[in-house]
Amino acid sequence: MNKARRITRGRGKRSYRRYPGRLKTSTFRTSEDHGGSEYALADDTIGAAHLRHRSVRSEAIEDYSVYSIHLSPESITSSKIAIHSVDVDHLNFNPVQGTTDRPLMQQFGNIPFVFPEDVDDIDVAVSLQSPYADANYAMVVSCSDPAFQAGVRSRNELQAVVGITRNEGSQLAAGWVSWIAVGGH
Repeated sequence: MNKARRITRGRGKRSYRRYPGRLKTSTFRTSEDHGGSEYALADDTIGAAHLRHRSVRSEAIEDYSVYSIHLSPESITSSKIAIHSVDVDHLNFNPVQGTTDRPLMQQFGNIPFVFPEDVDDIDVAVSLQSPYADANYAMVVSCSDPAFQAGVRSRNELQAVVGITRNEGSQLAAGWVSWIAVGGH
């Protein structure tokens, strides 16, 4: 039983004397709803100093009653943010810098490739995870070994075609092409 309930039950209708000879009348008020026969705590009687540690639990907090002003600085950490809850739209900066008139998107990846026998030139299709607004995005490609040369042959909003050439006389037949694409979305 908490202290406030113990006081109201134990005293009944008698006044509560906090100090000898001094009557504290603001602690209790009669309940108008119950015909004046019961006592209730007056407003502003219980303060934060009267609450035990962890006595107020989440079910006692009313929905939508905690606002940003109630949060202390640096109280929200990465462990409190759900995965995939912060999107580019929530940021106050663009993670990829470019011209200020249009937002940018960056994508990247690696794709394995294998040359068939007696072939020194192949095309590799690079599928993009998200489409760009148009085919005017920048794409940089490179290969895992200097025996190969890579370049962008064509591109559209959904994919690009990368041409890979094997140096003459090279016996290497496999490698990886790495790519980075940046453009408007």
